[in-house]
Amino acid sequence: MIAVKEIERRRDILYEKLKNCDLCPWHCKVNRLSKQIGKCRSLGKAIVSSTSQHFGEELPLVGSNGSGTIFFTNCNMFCIYCQNY
Repeated sequence: MIAVKEIERRRDILYEKLKNCDLCPWHCKVNRLSKQIGKCRSLGKAIVSSTSQHFGEELPLVGSNGSGTIFFTNCNMFCIYCQNY
């Protein structure tokens, strides 16, 4: 199990990245914490619209519990890196 200190360290790194965002392959470098909007249209906090188990991949990837899917409310289906493009 990951210690609380490690989770806090990772959180802090990710918040720093939001100031010069390169979290997705677009690498917009916008400051999402200052409400600048890049290609993905996400601000400082992404909003998850749904999550579910996914069994549509090869067995080694899904196992017995599925690989999982996450969909965001502001998705514009603009990312060529995504299966929904």
